[in-house]
Amino acid sequence: MQLLVMNGGNSSGHGIGCVSWDGSVYPDQFLRETPIGNVRETPFSAIWSDPSDSLLAALRDKPAHVTGKCRDCRFLAVCGGNFRARALAATGQF
Repeated sequence: MQLLVMNGGNSSGHGIGCVSWDGSVYPDQFLRETPIGNVRETPFSAIWSDPSDSLLAALRDKPAHVTGKCRDCRFLAVCGGNFRARALAATGQF
């Protein structure tokens, strides 16, 4: 359990990213609704470390942004809000 809590669930936006064929950068391969930059215009390192990107900030602090029944789940510390692309698809909210 301690290792699961330490891992914090899905790592989209901080350990996983996606660069599309056209250079568009996404937080992961499933969150394709909102590109966070393009490597043809800006280096990946600058895109990935941009402190003003609200989507990346939310993904990197998922538990603070989780709503609904997940917010009250006793396992939130284990999954950390986990796969937010699924939440977006199911509820329309990140």
